[in-house]
Amino acid sequence: MNVVLLADKKFRKPFETAVKKDPNINLVGVEMVLRGNTMSRIADHHNPHALVVYKGVSEKEGITEKACISFLRMVKPNMRIIYVYGKVEDIEAFTAVAEQLISNGITDIVTDTFAESVVKVIDEPMTAEDVQEIIEKLNAPEEEILHEELLHDEDLPGQEYETLNLDFPTVTASDKFDIDKIVYEVSETKESEHLTIGVAQLQHHNGCTHTAFELATMLSKTKTVAVIMADPDTFEALAVFHKLNPLAAKQGLDVNGIAVFPYDLHRQIASEYSVVIYDYSFLREERRKSFDECDIKIMLSSAAEWDIEKVLNFIKFNDDKYIREISFLFPRVTQSKFLKYSKVFRKSGISAYRLLDSPDWTTPIDGNTAVYKHIIENYNITKSGKPPKRKLLKIK
Repeated sequence: MNVVLLADKKFRKPFETAVKKDPNINLVGVEMVLRGNTMSRIADHHNPHALVVYKGVSEKEGITEKACISFLRMVKPNMRIIYVYGKVEDIEAFTAVAEQLISNGITDIVTDTFAESVVKVIDEPMTAEDVQEIIEKLNAPEEEILHEELLHDEDLPGQEYETLNLDFPTVTASDKFDIDKIVYEVSETKESEHLTIGVAQLQHHNGCTHTAFELATMLSKTKTVAVIMADPDTFEALAVFHKLNPLAAKQGLDVNGIAVFPYDLHRQIASEYSVVIYDYSFLREERRKSFDECDIKIMLSSAAEWDIEKVLNFIKFNDDKYIREISFLFPRVTQSKFLKYSKVFRKSGISAYRLLDSPDWTTPIDGNTAVYKHIIENYNITKSGKPPKRKLLKIK
């Protein structure tokens, strides 16, 4: 079978090496740039049985990859086109491209860039059903590794941590690591008559309030209800959502059995409870001192590549000891992406956890509950002989 390769220079040598091992393939031409005469060279000069197109080939003179494929399908309808899409990062984008190719009669779509994989498809043509199966697998729920980050080895006295590498790995990084070699820090058990949990976020809309309610719900399952002191804007939004006048509700709300008060009342209310969850929402400077004084500090952070710099700057410009007192929670992040990030955090002594998708805060999923329990497991409420607080926390 005569084959032409249309791809950037970096793919040429591996492809040439791979096809030399296959007696059924004869590489008759290589085109590394798309320009005005490329299509005629492929169709008339090379006239192959099959064309291999790598996504992202260099485009010149206004000739696009899409236009090239459409033209060749029209003038050479019997020529096979093998399209090398590469690793799928965006499922929706891949699905759109795949559907367009299939509608053009192209079903040989390779989802990695290894030359051996491409050669295999040249020898064993794919069908539309094969492509649909790829899409279905991509859309299937991830097989969860149930929070290995919650497991820890023996406590290592005097453990030294690495400086956080600010050249943070991108999602597309392919470096591998041994998760079993990650070191976790185990805190000593702390006793208190009054436990405060601060929940804040470095970017907007990371689910700060949702997390606060999941925490309160988890505690209430042990017949102990923690009170939530909400950011004023959040409290007002809750009142409006429940069709209440915010002014009339300023003395507190009962949201599905969870007591919620506006932050402004925290001095009067907090002392009446053994556990107080502060929902700071976006961490503003005027709330920073209050957050810093909380026994347990939880910071929700976006794992998006365009947001991670905010997290890094927060860590960089704060004291190491203080940063290691904070649990960084990353919602809406895939397992593979989180593992890339958590490796760097953990080796620097920074606690990082992944929150799983848990749409209904009244019934948080087990994975998230495991995270919350791990964060608060080293705190116990002491019995002091004083009259008990309105709500008592008993962990474990």
